[in-house]
Amino acid sequence: MKKRMIVDVQNHVVPLEVLGPAINSGILDGSSGFIAVRWRGISWVTAQDSVDVDRHIQVCLEAGLTHIMLHMGMLITLVNELSGMSTIDVAKAHNDCMAQIRDKYPNNVFPYGMLKPHDGKCAIKEAERCINELHFKALAIDTSYGTTDHVFNHVPETYEFWEYVNDKNIPVYMHPAFLCYGWEWMDRYKFEETVGRPAETALSVSLMIMSGLFDRFPDLRIILAHMGGGFTMCLPRLRFGHRLGYDGFLEYQKAKNKKDPIEYVRNNLWVDTMGFDPAGIKHAIELYGIDHVLLGTDYGPVPISPREHIDIVCNDLGLAEEDQDKILGLNAKKLFNLPDPVVVTL
Repeated sequence: MKKRMIVDVQNHVVPLEVLGPAINSGILDGSSGFIAVRWRGISWVTAQDSVDVDRHIQVCLEAGLTHIMLHMGMLITLVNELSGMSTIDVAKAHNDCMAQIRDKYPNNVFPYGMLKPHDGKCAIKEAERCINELHFKALAIDTSYGTTDHVFNHVPETYEFWEYVNDKNIPVYMHPAFLCYGWEWMDRYKFEETVGRPAETALSVSLMIMSGLFDRFPDLRIILAHMGGGFTMCLPRLRFGHRLGYDGFLEYQKAKNKKDPIEYVRNNLWVDTMGFDPAGIKHAIELYGIDHVLLGTDYGPVPISPREHIDIVCNDLGLAEEDQDKILGLNAKKLFNLPDPVVVTL
């Protein structure tokens, strides 16, 4: 019998060799038994599984995952600021580390190549290396870069990158930044993770749509974390804003998109299921379409077995088995051109 394909499109390990140049700055605290990064007043705590790669992969396979799409976003700004490494060198170090993990688990690990779109020709060169030499299936970016000087992904400095992935039909996973906008107000209650990151996704994607980026590059394929974050709930407001128009606004304040925002959602955007919320996943299915929803677990930083996410898809959504299979793996297989699963003996 054919093995069921279960693809986790949001899975993370923390490559300490990449963080190495920044660790000496004292931001890393391992005294509690967890790995804690403390930077600019924000604490981010992750379990040991995030740095123990072999244990991490074992948990994923035991949970039933057949394909683990691995990367550790959010590193570029942090390591760049703390170590002085260029953003492109941080990206290269990350991608080399992911390639080593893939080489150890070639049947199950399928990394994203991480980079910063604003790096222009250097970003394109690294993207080409990831796709053509390292044989990654997709790329990954953050929703924004910087700390007090955030730059988002709709600006002209990113156009060379977007033209490349648009023409080459390369999917791009977009994860919220470590320091989302408004992070100065989120130094408690895990707000930077629970409130800031969904809000950051909403702003970043909305800028891409309303600036006309998808009209300029109509074949982009963007995957959003966390059921689309806050963007999923902001979309109706973007739509009525588009409907009302911009009479009376200053020229720079007028949106440039040519179509109703919902059209870009259904043509250019995919979302993962991360959120532990059946109602939210059902809403995502209704909004983005069953073919644009992918399994995502955030395993690593979120130390809860991927099995729980799989069970939600199989037991809590009321889906026919055919639609379960789409979300669990077949949509990702098509989007990323993934191979069939290989049976692995643990």
